[in-house]
Amino acid sequence: MIATLPSTDAVGMEYLGPEFLTWLWWRGENNPCFHHPDGTEVYVHFDEHLEFRGERSAARRTVLRAGMPGASMEARAALRSGKSLVAARILLARGEDELRFTLRAENLGVSGLRLPTPEGDTREDRLLACLEAQEMFVEDLDLCFATFLKVRCAPAWEAELAAVRAWGESPSPDEKFQPAGA
Repeated sequence: MIATLPSTDAVGMEYLGPEFLTWLWWRGENNPCFHHPDGTEVYVHFDEHLEFRGERSAARRTVLRAGMPGASMEARAALRSGKSLVAARILLARGEDELRFTLRAENLGVSGLRLPTPEGDTREDRLLACLEAQEMFVEDLDLCFATFLKVRCAPAWEAELAAVRAWGESPSPDEKFQPAGA
């Protein structure tokens, strides 16, 4: 059973961050495109860092780095063992613009965000470009979270939850391509 996906009768809200990260990871592998109301598309991809934690703090911590850890056997094994996804390095792409950042489940805190080098002739132009990039990032992350909440609060959540759990229990892309007996 995947620990980050409790039944709907869970008490408190501490499950919501890990649940969102796990759902976003699943969504990134199965349907990575999100649509803004104006038709703008945002793609999500999990990249270079996943951190899982067991019920008893750091003693049961798994950190996967480099490459595509989301496709690894170790990532799915962490889920299968009941660990919660507590942090992930995420790539959001809108058109030609890509932003990478780390999202922590406990408070949905963002770290490591690098905005593109602002262009402009004056200091004010560069500042405005930087603020616009930051606003676009917040809009895109808000879109992902709002989409999650819309699904999470709908009657169809149980079906979505079953799909996420089945995905978590299924072989990872790495496991699917392992030679027999390896």
